[in-house]
Amino acid sequence: KKVSATHWCKACMETICDECKAFHELVPSLQNHKIVNITDTQVCGNDVEVKELCLEHKGKVVDAFCHQHQKLCCCICLATHHISCQRVQAIAEMAVEKERNHVLNIISTLSDLDQSIENMQQKSREKIDHLNSKKQEMCMKIDKAITELKTLIDDAHSALIKQFEQTHSDSIENLEVAFDELKRFSTTVRETKILLQSMLEKGSPKQLFVTKQNQLARIDDHISRLKSLDVWNHPEDYTLPDSNFLKQLLNQKKLENVKMLKTPSGMVEKIIQTVQRATSSDIMRRKRDASKKDWMKVTFKLVSQVTELSSWIHFGIFTHDTKILLPCRRPPSLNIFDISEPIGKCVYTEKCRYTPYGICHSRVNETLNEVYVSFQNCVVLYWIEVEDTPKFTKLQTIQLNEPMLAISCGLTTMFSANDSKAFICSQDFIIEHESPYSSGNANVPHLASSSKSDYHCFTSDGRVVVFDRNERNVFQSDKFQEEVRGMTFDLNDNIFVCNKKNKIKQIRFGGGEIRDIELDGISTSYTVALHPTGEKMLVLDFYGKCCVYHIM
Repeated sequence: KKVSATHWCKACMETICDECKAFHELVPSLQNHKIVNITDTQVCGNDVEVKELCLEHKGKVVDAFCHQHQKLCCCICLATHHISCQRVQAIAEMAVEKERNHVLNIISTLSDLDQSIENMQQKSREKIDHLNSKKQEMCMKIDKAITELKTLIDDAHSALIKQFEQTHSDSIENLEVAFDELKRFSTTVRETKILLQSMLEKGSPKQLFVTKQNQLARIDDHISRLKSLDVWNHPEDYTLPDSNFLKQLLNQKKLENVKMLKTPSGMVEKIIQTVQRATSSDIMRRKRDASKKDWMKVTFKLVSQVTELSSWIHFGIFTHDTKILLPCRRPPSLNIFDISEPIGKCVYTEKCRYTPYGICHSRVNETLNEVYVSFQNCVVLYWIEVEDTPKFTKLQTIQLNEPMLAISCGLTTMFSANDSKAFICSQDFIIEHESPYSSGNANVPHLASSSKSDYHCFTSDGRVVVFDRNERNVFQSDKFQEEVRGMTFDLNDNIFVCNKKNKIKQIRFGGGEIRDIELDGISTSYTVALHPTGEKMLVLDFYGKCCVYHIM
């Protein structure tokens, strides 16, 4: 604590308070100290001689001052430290009036200092009061902000959980609807199976035929209903796009919703493929009937033509009795043309991310709807619906180890090629054999595979070369004078070959006979493709035209 001094102890050379004075009176060794009241100016001025003791040399009185070092000195200090100093003066000889003025000046300065200290203390007290007030204000603001933040977090959490619950409910509802629809379709399938079995055992041929057609139509109608439902992209998983909740709250004042990943279930496509096997017998029957012809004598009647095609179309196939598929490189697209009328027209365009090249039918289900499309570094198997509104569904994507610009499908193997190599592949395009290949002056490789046997063919140095799946050469034609381009096997394994003329050539299997077939509508034949039933054929003209012929 701080106590004001009221007395002066001559021996201690210190100002003391009343308590210290009382202590002096109690302690025997201090009782002889001369103590005076510091307010007694008369005493201080006349009777009290204050002797300053040297701090360094005990008991020695300070009686000199060294101006050079600004030090108070006793006699020993003078002899030891200041013997060489030039400006040493006895305190008794110093001017009294000068010292008095100096002390008065010091007192005045100390008064100013005392006042300055009081001002500092006042400012400190004000600062303390300000900080205490500010602390209380800040604590209130912090409490309010934290309360608002907690409310924001609670509200965002509640909204996120509510949305997630709804997403989950929608997911389960989607799956349950799909499950119920499959259950209903299962009932239709079982009833059809029982009814057909009963007609097979007890009904007449007429009853069996009528029942079969009616039940297949019933299944077809049910499949159409399934296709119309938007429940076949099934929920697969849940994800949080961003788990940095603090950042979301700062930037958006809410939390991002849980995302539901959906993937195509492929269920309807699988059903369609399976049902197609039951109805594909019609294609096989028509194919068997057509294969009985002598194909070296068949004739061709122009039934439809598509004009003003892009020059970037090099291949084509049938996807229906009245629909053809033509892939275009620029812009990348797959185009469906209706050829039911004399003048065909494009009815649907499927835009592609990558450039489509070769196309061919899949032989697995003997259907017109399953089509392979090569995109140079991958092959995509599509299920193509062409009735009503055309629709392309990806069934499978196969990554390739080598680029493939032309593809064809045989009975058990695939045949493909790029600008420098030809490949015999498994059904999933795994390369089993490869050999050097050159497309010559053609823009794309030209090759074909038989639907009757596992033979493949391609052009080499103006000849048509036929070989089997083991790369064994079966036969090759004589060298043609014309430019040889696209080709296809007929149902007797004879080969139709385009030659950039207004006709195509037909080579009998084995190479023993060749005939020229003039075609209406064609000036420069470039690519040829046969309908899988053998009832129709399409020919692409080099100059942007496609003609479709009925085979008789």
